Amino acid sequence: MASRHGAIFSVSLVSGVALFLFAQSAVRDVLSAPCFQVREVEVIWPKELERPAERYRLAPPTSIFWVDLGLVGSALGMRYPVMEVDAVRRILPGRLVVHLRPRRVVAQLRADRYYPVSDEGTVVAQGQANPWPHLPMVSLGNLKGPFHVGDSIREPHFWRASEILAAVHASGGLAGHGVNHIKTKEGLLTLLLDSGVEIRFLADHVEQGWQRLAELLRQRPDLLEKARYLDLRFEDPVIGNLPKRRPR
Repeated sequence: MASRHGAIFSVSLVSGVALFLFAQSAVRDVLSAPCFQVREVEVIWPKELERPAERYRLAPPTSIFWVDLGLVGSALGMRYPVMEVDAVRRILPGRLVVHLRPRRVVAQLRADRYYPVSDEGTVVAQGQANPWPHLPMVSLGNLKGPFHVGDSIREPHFWRASEILAAVHASGGLAGHGVNHIKTKEGLLTLLLDSGVEIRFLADHVEQGWQRLAELLRQRPDLLEKARYLDLRFEDPVIGNLPKRRPR
């Protein structure tokens, strides 16, 4: 009796494995069917650029279910350095669509020329001899060009400058003032506001200096209207006040 049950179990097991392998093969055949093959990638530009969609052949054709979306996004990011990949979408049965958006330009890097750079440190346009209007300037010590579109700025101080610009942008200005220029030299990072006020940080301790600045502005909201410069490199910030006007 036991051997009979064992035989039935063996037959059932073999049948189950066979059915599983058959189902697996059937699914694989379905997923790799010609109707699911992606043969090209469609690139959609932002509407404001009024640029027609572009298409690139995908070689070899790949099942839409097996396409590596991250790899496709990275490849197109390298092809279009002034753009960012907003989304990569699978559209059944066999379309792959990539949406692009312009990189957010946060500053212009002053080297041998003036280069617009994104918040990711990517050069997004050819340098020009004169400053770009209405774009904060960043000077990074002795950093020299030339730079080309798509180059990445690896200088650590650029990221500190970018973080400051992002914080100022997010808050709608620094007590109502914008940033004209950020420069670094020999461990000093200096922030020049559009009002002419100069704010100094230790280049390697910008976060602590930023916290001191926030506390000062909470205590004295009108500080930037009265100060000529703020030196935040010390635990007790140094404030240089504007000279008092002499009565006429």
